[in-house]
Amino acid sequence: MTEETSLPAPAGLLFEPTATFPDGYTIGVTRYADLILRDAFPARFDDLWLTLENYSIGADELVAGGGNRAGHTARFDASLQRFGWGKRNITIEKFVDGRPIHRTRGHEIDMFGAGPGGAPDPYPGVGVEMEWNNKDPFFDRDLLNFQALHREGALAVGVIVTRGPDLQQIIGPTIYGTSRSPKFGRSTTHWDKLVPRVELGGGGECPLILIGIQPERIDGFEPIVQAYSDRRPITRGDTLEA
Repeated sequence: MTEETSLPAPAGLLFEPTATFPDGYTIGVTRYADLILRDAFPARFDDLWLTLENYSIGADELVAGGGNRAGHTARFDASLQRFGWGKRNITIEKFVDGRPIHRTRGHEIDMFGAGPGGAPDPYPGVGVEMEWNNKDPFFDRDLLNFQALHREGALAVGVIVTRGPDLQQIIGPTIYGTSRSPKFGRSTTHWDKLVPRVELGGGGECPLILIGIQPERIDGFEPIVQAYSDRRPITRGDTLEA
């Protein structure tokens, strides 16, 4: 009888974090991203931790009509902005013998936190994308951008925040839009659409932190849970009563 050999798991596989994060989220990390952020970028780790700790979404915001950017998403960004984060569009240029041969501008990062060097030397930094309710190919865009910027030395850690699995399970079949179709459909951005992309290599070698917002972060969620249990859809304009 031979003993089974324990082989190391692929570096890009998703693991539970070693670092501690606030309650109310599902967290997954690749390539020790949480430890890189905590130990190499302690100020940025604290910024993200405090933002997550103080973040919540009102149940009425889930039911309200859509728009270009949800109010609670803007609040999340604003919390990071108070710590000096901001939008960033990074341009990569390549030279041969001092002659420029290639120039590419990446997709704008929603929230970019400069590295320890600060404004004079911001790279590599930390990028955060909130994908609350877009079409799921937006994940591909974010992961490709993180991969390219990490390869060029501009990004140390990429963070994607989205709806968590338990939250999606409840609101997906329960909350409907004005078109009488699910507002948070299966083909939109949520945890179960993100994880397979990452575990198939999305993001390349960029260390990633995936954050799924769970029901504990929703204020006044009980009426939606009850509607889910009753298989009763909720549409915009409905009054949420406990």
